[in-house]
Amino acid sequence: MTPPQTSIGGSGTGVSIWLVVLLAAFGAIAPLAIDMYLPGIPAMAEDLSVSANDAGISVSIFFIGMAVGQLVAGPLSDRLGRRPMILGGLVFFLVGGVAAAFAQSFLLLLVARLLQALGACSVTTCSRAAVRDMLEPREAARLFSLLALIGGLVPLAAPVIGNGLLGLAGWRAMFVAMAVGGTLMLGLTLLVFDESRSHATLAQSRQESPLRAYRALLGQPVLFCILLAGSFNSGSMFSYLANSPVVLMEGYGLKPGAYTAVITANSLGLVLLSQCNRHWLKTHTPEKVLAVTSIAMAVLALGFLLLAGPLSGLLPLWLGLLFCLLCCNTLVQVNAMACALAVDPVRSGSTAALFGCATFACGALLSWLAGQFYTPDGSGLALVIGGALLCCAASLRMMRLLEAREVSASRKNP
Repeated sequence: MTPPQTSIGGSGTGVSIWLVVLLAAFGAIAPLAIDMYLPGIPAMAEDLSVSANDAGISVSIFFIGMAVGQLVAGPLSDRLGRRPMILGGLVFFLVGGVAAAFAQSFLLLLVARLLQALGACSVTTCSRAAVRDMLEPREAARLFSLLALIGGLVPLAAPVIGNGLLGLAGWRAMFVAMAVGGTLMLGLTLLVFDESRSHATLAQSRQESPLRAYRALLGQPVLFCILLAGSFNSGSMFSYLANSPVVLMEGYGLKPGAYTAVITANSLGLVLLSQCNRHWLKTHTPEKVLAVTSIAMAVLALGFLLLAGPLSGLLPLWLGLLFCLLCCNTLVQVNAMACALAVDPVRSGSTAALFGCATFACGALLSWLAGQFYTPDGSGLALVIGGALLCCAASLRMMRLLEAREVSASRKNP
């Protein structure tokens, strides 16, 4: 099955508006399950008689389930198909939500959160592979940008929804809402989502084990560079999300309202650049956009490294660089994902899993590292972000050089 040459949002699009809505919901399922739940952690801890520190394990187990589960879901979707894996993932997610809503012990809550994570990672991974099945790389990148534009609103809306449900009916209502959302997505999937996996992908998956597929993918230098770029880019973002509240509010004295304004402005920057990326991709390839973005990432890395040294303590510079970080992050992530999925189309499910797991794992590692280097002026966080951005830029540059070498070799040996 060759991806159709369609245009997202154009008159001849092969992707219906309802499918775009569904794909956006798939992309939001994990952020909603995390961000909506955070306001309810203290109440949950008190109700289930655990400490606040222990309650944090319920967040960690969700992250672990998301990272590890993708490595299983991706190859299975190549073999079984995207649609059954997404349907199964949604069933896991809504069952986990119901179990969490009625959990009477912390252990049962942890099991329920793991079920939710496994369901969410299956939905996320398989929907990314489905986009590649349906569209050629440039149009896939445009659709990913549109989904990122919509997804940029999730971190703003989810805590508000969570707080509202917490005040209205308690922390268990959050999980009821997640289960209801999963049920709605399940129904819409049955109505509008058709199987997209190609016969070539099925044939390839039957010839090899998942480990052999991953070995083959990691043995492709261009894909390896893309994975590195996406991972370090994700690491800079995770570091910002996990550590900026402490640095900006405790270190620089921002009030909660002012910090919320910073987060809102940064999220709007992400949305703006997602829209710009869709426009640029009308005339440029994802590889070209990444090549230009790599230069911006290198400059941005220098700015953060200066914050870690001679310019430490400058709040206006911090705020400006964090805004630019969010803008560049979306350009790298959506275009790198499209490029990664284009490298080996018959292993797109496994590729989506590798990309998701690598970015999730690197993000978690670097955010933890930034926490270990905490300083009130944020110089430790700036050092980690600057180093991650520099590695991301270098990986993108190496990807470009390898692609040029492959093109040159193909011309010599047609």
